[in-house]
Amino acid sequence: MEHCTHNSPNNKIPAGKEGGVPARCGGKCGHCPTVIIHGIGQSELYVLDENGKRKIDKNGREIMAWPLSADMKSIARGLARPMLKMLITRKDNGFSDKAAAAVKSIFAPNASAPDGRRTGRTELVRYPNSVACCSEKEKNFIYSCIRLTHYTQTAGEDHLYYFAYDSFGNNLSVAEELFHFIQKVKEETGHSKINLVPVSLGGTIANSLFEFYPQVSGDLNRVVYIVPALDGSNIVGDIYTGNLSLKGKMLYNDLFPSFMRGYKGYLVNLLLRIPPRKVLSAAIEKTLAALQETVFSNSTVMWGLVPCAYYSEAAARHISDPAHAEIKRQADLYHMAQLHSKNNILSLVEHGVSVFDIVDYNKPLYAIAGSWGQCNADGVIHLGSTSMGAASGLVDTPLPNGYTQQNTFCKNPSHNHISPDGIVDASAGLLPDHTFYFYNQQHEGTGRNDVIIKLATELLLNDCFKDIDTMPERFPQFNTGRETRNLSNDIANAKKTDWNSLAPADAAELKAAIEQTETMLENTVVVFEEFTAARERLYAILAKIGLRSPPRKSHFEKFALSFLKFASGSLFKLFGPQ
Repeated sequence: MEHCTHNSPNNKIPAGKEGGVPARCGGKCGHCPTVIIHGIGQSELYVLDENGKRKIDKNGREIMAWPLSADMKSIARGLARPMLKMLITRKDNGFSDKAAAAVKSIFAPNASAPDGRRTGRTELVRYPNSVACCSEKEKNFIYSCIRLTHYTQTAGEDHLYYFAYDSFGNNLSVAEELFHFIQKVKEETGHSKINLVPVSLGGTIANSLFEFYPQVSGDLNRVVYIVPALDGSNIVGDIYTGNLSLKGKMLYNDLFPSFMRGYKGYLVNLLLRIPPRKVLSAAIEKTLAALQETVFSNSTVMWGLVPCAYYSEAAARHISDPAHAEIKRQADLYHMAQLHSKNNILSLVEHGVSVFDIVDYNKPLYAIAGSWGQCNADGVIHLGSTSMGAASGLVDTPLPNGYTQQNTFCKNPSHNHISPDGIVDASAGLLPDHTFYFYNQQHEGTGRNDVIIKLATELLLNDCFKDIDTMPERFPQFNTGRETRNLSNDIANAKKTDWNSLAPADAAELKAAIEQTETMLENTVVVFEEFTAARERLYAILAKIGLRSPPRKSHFEKFALSFLKFASGSLFKLFGPQ
């Protein structure tokens, strides 16, 4: 590996410029190389000084623009005095302005100007060559984002590529870079075609790629979408149009407990009542405006997450002025790519590209979105976007009695594309015979779902896997979500234990628990009760023999949850949103 080139701080290699080690197969192994287009935030961005070197904080650590590494202690100290003054006087006294300024400073490294150019100096960590050329640290990062280890065990790490891009950058520039990256992968591996895996936000980049570089169809073997934001996310649409659940019952009672575990959400509910309502409203409005100005308005990658139905209103609100003319021009171009997405995907199919889609459903959008209860989703992206238009009832709500599948895109009357729970009609989605659904799977946990990763791996390695009817006994069209990434690690650690040191009964139970868990993991048709039973049995014996902390709440946590939940609910009944 000494000839491989890494993306070290002093060795910045733009994709498509520098060559890596050619694939050992010379393009003759029968497995096309795969390029991952990652989801939001699944890349690393460092802050640079005026000399182009990474900035260092007072503790000697490199400062990151993403994931954020702001000096929260300094920010808290700066807010302490205006907050105290506000609480004593019960007046704003500039507190909301200070809060907005703090948010602005935190996100400043990710800011762009109205013409779309970056205002801060940053360095994106790229992976210009295959995973085989990555350091162990780089490999760990890539596999933590999408664990395609079984793919590389078969095809080789020299056949897996990770296309890193700036989640707050320029959509058109990213798409152009991706097109050239694909050509480089073909040249480096000797293969004439590649596989593409757009994940979440990566779906918006794929939209641009297929719109502006239609010739890429000749470079593609398969496209395997995983929870793609092909029509944005209603959450982002609500942010851009100001349709947020940040007042009334939602803010004071429902919002924070919906995404903060345990008692913390209810504690926030109580803390929200300390500042005067007008001050709180002003602080929220100004900090959201600061986020909009700093991150959202001038990033065309972020504009890619605005659904088509929201775009006209969002553009009129934020980029209709002359200063934003260039952003508006580019956002309009992407909007057309979004509108053409389905036709562009069908064009790929007509050119012989196999296109598959893996989606999650039956989770409401995070409650910050005003439309959170108006669509089925995976918590982050609405189902209509990820599934290319499937019809569905709301969360936990089957389609109406007597409903018959629409067959919008399925012309075979013998096919049944209604989910067993009655919630989804996959026949209304663009690719009903190539789309797989996972019930009750949360968006952020998709990469921790071993069945989804196994399904994606099989689709990438096996060209005989043609559609949902190829192997329904292993990968049915409708399945159930589960997250098992840590279980494999627990099993591996358990097998390394000194079995002779265990009591016979404990050794027997550990052996039985491992066998039950491994049997469950082999079963790719998920029975959720079997999954939870195997997991809890394994965790229980691991806790007993000291290999795992028991998953239990302390008496304090139980008391705090009960008390704060009661207090929060009672205050809302008595005083409402104030």
